[in-house]
Amino acid sequence: MSIGRNNFDFRHIGWEQLSHINHISTAKEVYICTTDLARMPQTIPVIFSDPELQESFANSTEIMRLPEGATLIQPGETIQFIPFVKSGCLRVLRQNEEGDEMFLYHVNAGETCAMSLTCCNARSVSEVKAISEEPTELFTIPIEKIEEWQRFKEWRNFLAFTYKSRFETMLKTIDDLAFQNMDERLWKYLLARSKAKNTLNLHIGHEEIAHELNIQRESATRLLKKLKDLGYVETGRGIITLLKPEVEKVV
Repeated sequence: MSIGRNNFDFRHIGWEQLSHINHISTAKEVYICTTDLARMPQTIPVIFSDPELQESFANSTEIMRLPEGATLIQPGETIQFIPFVKSGCLRVLRQNEEGDEMFLYHVNAGETCAMSLTCCNARSVSEVKAISEEPTELFTIPIEKIEEWQRFKEWRNFLAFTYKSRFETMLKTIDDLAFQNMDERLWKYLLARSKAKNTLNLHIGHEEIAHELNIQRESATRLLKKLKDLGYVETGRGIITLLKPEVEKVV
């Protein structure tokens, strides 16, 4: 069972520990917090300044805490809420029926997942996989609030910006697939992971890279060696260090 399971009821959890979550790839614990946000106004996203929207947000949302590597939602599962990242980061991937994956984008603090919004509006199941890139806190927004909060201009602007930014990201992903060499795709992937985790040292293996770029492990190893020979990365056992994070393209 993953956290996005169809029959999972978040509103009756409180501080209780979630158990038997077999998609969690770390031994750390996962908690859902039902803290009264109305008594903690500093936790309300600063992008919303409308007092009525702030009050509704505080009274409607809960906080979910995820350890690094936790799977929030799997393809085919019903989305129970809209995730709004309070701190940390989510990594979103596309997965086919054979289990092959493709990295799409990150959802950073102050953002939400456009695919979640789309699925909720269409009353369809998730078409993506979302994983916590690092220890992450989420505001869980009830699905019915998407429509209810449309009366707030700030909420409408937030949704419009979310769709616009993700559409642009998807276009860049298509461009990468169509026009970029594999070494450039790998470098952009490493840059994205580095930026999301705010570190130049990435503890990821060749197998994970190959899986999320949908390439063979041998290809990932060969491409990493090329980037190392060009001076872009340094590699060690289970770690990749970016040496030129300011450079966006492989030359």
